[in-house]
Amino acid sequence: MPPGVERADVVIVGGGIVGASIAYHLAARGVRDVVVLERDELGSGSTTRNAGGVRLQFSTEINVRLSLRSLPRIEHFAEEMGVDPQLRQVGYLFLITEERDVGPFEESLAMWKRLGVPAQRLDAAGVHQLFPQLRVDDVRFATLCMRDGYCDPTSLLNGYVARAREKGARFREHEPAVGITRQGDRVTAVRTAKGEITCGTLVDAAGAWGAEVGKLAGVDLPIRPLRRQIFVTEPVAGLDRDFPLTVEFATSLYFHRESGGVLMGMADPTDSPGFDATVNWDFLPTLVERALYRLPILERANVKTGWAGFYEDTPDKHPIIGAIPGLEGFLCAAGFSGHGIMHAPAAGEAIAELVVDGRTSFDIAPLAYDRFRRGDLIKEHNVI
Repeated sequence: MPPGVERADVVIVGGGIVGASIAYHLAARGVRDVVVLERDELGSGSTTRNAGGVRLQFSTEINVRLSLRSLPRIEHFAEEMGVDPQLRQVGYLFLITEERDVGPFEESLAMWKRLGVPAQRLDAAGVHQLFPQLRVDDVRFATLCMRDGYCDPTSLLNGYVARAREKGARFREHEPAVGITRQGDRVTAVRTAKGEITCGTLVDAAGAWGAEVGKLAGVDLPIRPLRRQIFVTEPVAGLDRDFPLTVEFATSLYFHRESGGVLMGMADPTDSPGFDATVNWDFLPTLVERALYRLPILERANVKTGWAGFYEDTPDKHPIIGAIPGLEGFLCAAGFSGHGIMHAPAAGEAIAELVVDGRTSFDIAPLAYDRFRRGDLIKEHNVI
């Protein structure tokens, strides 16, 4: 092989939770010659900059099925991977306050029952009994699933990386892909500043940068980065027990316990797509005002820190998982729209199956790339 040229069976672009899960699942299936390229440090994109939420309560069947396939793996992660993911199954509590959301959530409750999701409907009195500190006078009803909760994304990432490395996968930090070589309608190699890696399969797991990697191969992926911000308070007197990860659905405000304080976030409607990861402290008063309305006890707390990360949004808030028609050797696992942590186990399994078997053991057809060309989008109502 010429100098500066290497060989790998599979090259994965993106060293976040999804890329690490793919590397692990490939190695577990016997594909040991795997290289993972990360433009910065492992997990430095979206993986370590999010709230770590894990939920079954989605409005589309494909998202629910991805969660049903992934959640047991997270629940048993410590046994399988030897790393405690610090899963806190305190439940997701969706507060429904607007009439426009009543119908969709009632439809979701029926679907959840059909799929075996243990979600329940609570009236305002039931919400108050569950979480007395919440303001509930405007709550029409709420949904609660106690298998939902949150975990530590860094622990999940570390577990996948450690086990994949043990099986031979190579992780390369600070080595972005700068080019992709094609021969006709087939990807044959990935180029970095250090040389070229020929490969049988390239997997785009670059998260918010997924479209940038796609461009290198001549593929137009409808993925855009959208900033989301998180703020954490100091410990709050009188709020010293577990409570559900609570979502005020109409405003997208959410919060859960974090290090004795409260982690909270809310979408900033003025944000435009882009790679600006700075914290907009000017948005904090808007978020705090809404949080104080819903959880008045927060008036006793001070915000101690904040950070920003990216959702990797697609037009229908669902990922692209699978092959790209007309381009052999290129697989996509990106566009998770804020759900990469919770769906990484299923995504890793699916990509590994495609590489090894040429098909998946569960139906991922709704997540195909060409759904956008067909106009066959599957809109997720339960977007936070």
